[in-house]
Amino acid sequence: MRQKQEELRVYKQILLGAVMSKALPDQAARETALEVSKSFIVQAPAGSGKTELLSLRYLKLLAISRQPEEVLAITFTRKAASEMRDRIIRVLNWCKDCMDGNSAPVDEIQRLRLDIGSAVLAADSKHGWRLLESPGRFRVQTIDSFCFYLAKQLPILSQVGGNPNVTEHIELCFREAISATLGNLDSDTRLADDIATVLGHLDNDVAAIEAQLITLLKQRDQWSSYILALNNAAQPTERYLQSSLEELVAETLLATTALLKEDEAELVELYNFAASNLDKEGQLPLKEFIPLNALPAANSESLPQWLFLVSFLLSQLEPNNRAKGNWLKRAVAKNGFPPANQPDKEFGALCKQLKSRRDDLVNRYLPDSELLEALCYVRLLPGPGLDPQQWYFLTALCHVLHALNAELLLAFSRFRLVDYTQTGAAAGLALGSAEEPTDLSLALDNVINHILVDEFQDTSQLQLDLLRKLTAGWEPDDGRSLFLVGDAMQSCYGFRNANVGIYLSVKERGIGELSLTPLALSSNFRSQEPVVSWVNDVFSGAFPRHPNISRGAVPYSPAQVIHPKSDGTGVKVKLLHHESDQRQAADLAEAQVVAEKASALQQQFPNDSIAILVRTRPQLQAIVPALRERGLQWRASDIDRLAALPVIEDLLSLVRVVINPGDQLGWLSLLRAPWCGLSSGDLLALAADKISASIWQAVQHFRGNSQLSQHAREMLGSFSTAMMFTMASRGKRSLRQNIEASWGLLRGINCCRSELELESVARFLNLLDEQEVAGGLSNFFDFQDTVYSSFVPSTDAQESLSGLHLLTMHKSKGLEYDHVLLPSLSRPPRHDDKTLLVWHQRLNTAQEPHLFMAGVTKTGSEESSLYQLIRYEHKHKQLLESQRLLYIAVTRAKKSATLFANVVRDEDGGLKEPGSGTLLKRIWPQLEGHESVTVSALEDIYAVSKTDASGTPDDIQPTLITRFNQVLEFEPWEQRALELPAKSEETAASESRSGAQKSLQPALKNAASTSSTAEGYDHQSELPSILGTLVHRVFETYVSAPDRALFLRDLKSLEPHWRLAIRHLDLQHGAEEKAIAFIHASVQRTLETPSLAWIFDDQHLDSECELELSRFQSGQLRNFIIDRTFIDQNDVRWVIDYKTSTPSAGQTIDSFVAEQRENYRNQLDSHRSLFSYMESRPIRTGLLLTAIPALVEMEF
Repeated sequence: MRQKQEELRVYKQILLGAVMSKALPDQAARETALEVSKSFIVQAPAGSGKTELLSLRYLKLLAISRQPEEVLAITFTRKAASEMRDRIIRVLNWCKDCMDGNSAPVDEIQRLRLDIGSAVLAADSKHGWRLLESPGRFRVQTIDSFCFYLAKQLPILSQVGGNPNVTEHIELCFREAISATLGNLDSDTRLADDIATVLGHLDNDVAAIEAQLITLLKQRDQWSSYILALNNAAQPTERYLQSSLEELVAETLLATTALLKEDEAELVELYNFAASNLDKEGQLPLKEFIPLNALPAANSESLPQWLFLVSFLLSQLEPNNRAKGNWLKRAVAKNGFPPANQPDKEFGALCKQLKSRRDDLVNRYLPDSELLEALCYVRLLPGPGLDPQQWYFLTALCHVLHALNAELLLAFSRFRLVDYTQTGAAAGLALGSAEEPTDLSLALDNVINHILVDEFQDTSQLQLDLLRKLTAGWEPDDGRSLFLVGDAMQSCYGFRNANVGIYLSVKERGIGELSLTPLALSSNFRSQEPVVSWVNDVFSGAFPRHPNISRGAVPYSPAQVIHPKSDGTGVKVKLLHHESDQRQAADLAEAQVVAEKASALQQQFPNDSIAILVRTRPQLQAIVPALRERGLQWRASDIDRLAALPVIEDLLSLVRVVINPGDQLGWLSLLRAPWCGLSSGDLLALAADKISASIWQAVQHFRGNSQLSQHAREMLGSFSTAMMFTMASRGKRSLRQNIEASWGLLRGINCCRSELELESVARFLNLLDEQEVAGGLSNFFDFQDTVYSSFVPSTDAQESLSGLHLLTMHKSKGLEYDHVLLPSLSRPPRHDDKTLLVWHQRLNTAQEPHLFMAGVTKTGSEESSLYQLIRYEHKHKQLLESQRLLYIAVTRAKKSATLFANVVRDEDGGLKEPGSGTLLKRIWPQLEGHESVTVSALEDIYAVSKTDASGTPDDIQPTLITRFNQVLEFEPWEQRALELPAKSEETAASESRSGAQKSLQPALKNAASTSSTAEGYDHQSELPSILGTLVHRVFETYVSAPDRALFLRDLKSLEPHWRLAIRHLDLQHGAEEKAIAFIHASVQRTLETPSLAWIFDDQHLDSECELELSRFQSGQLRNFIIDRTFIDQNDVRWVIDYKTSTPSAGQTIDSFVAEQRENYRNQLDSHRSLFSYMESRPIRTGLLLTAIPALVEMEF
């Protein structure tokens, strides 16, 4: 490690010395980028040092600002935001050290940093910002967090409301909205007719409709504005779509005419000859034969003639893949070119001559891929006029989607959940429009003067609209600036609605009225010369030659070497050829080769980082066992699914029976789990119990079942006791608390064989918490799907490993490794399913956007030409994106990259071209004859692998049913708890804050402990803990409130929410008013106490409220809720717990404070220990007692 750090230090000195010595080829662009009065869009390829450039510009902008909040930096990931903020703070701290004489610059780049940083510190001192003490004033945040901030400022207008949780696991809301929408089928409305039309179109397959609608809801930011336009003006929309189609046909045919112009006379003669022959035979696919004098006109009416022309140049089209085609090397009679042996010798000679001329023409066209693509595209063009059936279905679908959108907002409100798409839309609503800006928009216009955006190539249309609104009215030279940085060659998030065409368009036209000067960086600080040269050599020919905004075609920008040192091998391509029926064997052999390469690299370069990058996670299935065979360890993130772990299946079974005690299959699975481990015979005996109406009843009365084995009787004793407690707790505690307590009683922790499984249990419980509805689940199978699609979290043990990393290519973006291995490049991608609705926005020759939309074809019918055309455009975009994805993967390498692929042998022993969707296909022409390529036969590799295989390692055992060896025995305190009724959810939540921990599970303790620390004035009911929770929520909202004085003045507006929260208690009117008054008093006296105001300052570094954390200690899962935490100006971590307890009658303040200290000492000590485990800085803890009010600091 020390060697690596020294190598990095020397490397940086070489680079930084070059930066300001005019040695960099892009130095002029870097200097121009720091002209803060101007707006730029910067092309920053892989390894070009864009984060340094962004940080320097951000600091330079701070130096000229009145307030630091005038400068907003937006990133797309928390990691990027954190790295940029940390870099800014480090630079300022270093500048301060230099000014204090404790450090000094050693090169030109450091002198530049010192100049800029000193100016910031001077501004900081002049304006009293105290940035280093209040780093929260640096506005460096993700686009999602910024959108959520905007939406929360105007919750009603933005349609977010309240304080919802933002999550990616939102299918629960999707299914709820779909169910509510389809529920209108029986109503007497126009919507019911539209729903019936959509269902009938897909053969009334409700499950298929639901799956399709979920897919569309995930992409709703792309189509919702189009749907709104069609709903509001159907006829104008139909005319608009029709004119767009006519324009597409005309422009496409005009471009094709230009490509064929040189051979116009020849093509016209061939056309007339072929058409007249087919006309005589009655086989002409045209209404009538009209000889041509020139190529057909470029309009929809002439499209049939164009299609006939294409028919004798290209091979026959496939019914559902009109875009696929190749040159027709030999024409025959059905194409209009009869054989030469005709009765009429003169006509036979003519046939021979024209057939030969046609073949010669096609042979000349063979290498012209541009012409081939153009002619294939002509076959995709839809005929004149929209299909009436298609239009009828499309309008019905749009009406359904419009209603679905409205129901989704209601579902979000009900479950208090939103996804990132909704926060983006809400932010847009909160800002209004350019014509009618909101007060928030006007306020931000006065606050934000400079915006910097990182990774701009992955911007979505929603995010572009947000930027457009934020910069509306900005003009050149008005003192405001926009700085966009990205690399179009690294845009790979199309599946997340990113659109690289936006980058290309903004580069060309700017945003709104604001023009941006394009700059390009070319220096590569990351990779050594052999890697850079290979990338330039291969990808310069693989990338498109010209940009295309509609399709997202990005030309290649070559990198320039800055780090010529080479101790790696550059880039190598290893191809394994095999027979077509040996694909599986070839995949296994490739996995062995990859594992062997990883092992060899670790032995040769023990301190280097190595990454195995795959396109999709299943491609690691064969590689992971091969790595294990060689005893290799690795880090992995988002690779393994939770569903792969038996302990998760056991937890799912537990949830099934708790929410539905009549679930027979759930009980059988639960009884088979390790805590019971019943045999098949015992399960059959329980299921066959005629006295009991269900298996759960049979479990409760197991002692009377003579068919059970002795082992079953022993195990069912404690199992039934634990489950009876769990069932009695249903509805009295949250589902998560009940499951966690039950899992503890059943000793589920003993089922976990590793920290990885313990972390996975915590992940499962968090998902359960997110999807819980009123103590249960809206739909168990939706929750099960969420669990199955979630990933096993990485553990601290994994993070401590060095060397080998396994991750997807998408996840690798922004990272770098010494050596990169890229397997499975010849594997085809997942099949692209057809969706209900497809759309495409195309730029015409005047660079004006035009929209195309189509609905899926009725089940059993042939695809419409428009649907095929749009799908072709989507596929073309995906192919271009896959090219960029491969570029991203290779450019992660600093020293070496190795590409692996399996290729089928053809009949002549050569190599077949890889499939069109594979990554290898993207660079296949460039690899032909390339010196980096080596080809091996499967037989050779397979033989070596069999010889080298070490067999099954000792740690890999056959899968067996796991059973506990001993009967479950409860601790004394557990036994006492099992004899008591379960506590309420609120009491359990209160106890989770009390911090009292037992030796097994804190959550189990919370569920079963006999000691009560309920807060408030009525210790005999649920009310005190509910009131405490409501006060906590007010404090949480207050911290992030933009106008705190207004918040306190409007506190009364929260009363309806408070009353709703306590309505189920059936309080007398006087008691209810007393409860509401208690909340008001607790909140107001606390928030209006000047000495406590600093606690609620959201500008503190790492400011958090109600922070949920989990930690494993001594093999036990411990959960924590931190009411308030932050880092103050002295770099001290504060951990504060709110308490609404009140002194008892006659109790002195001193006695009350001492009592509270003693009650919560263990809790705050646990919290202090938790943070000391995560970070190394001073930690202070305290109780905020609202009854006094005062902050009581704890001493340990």
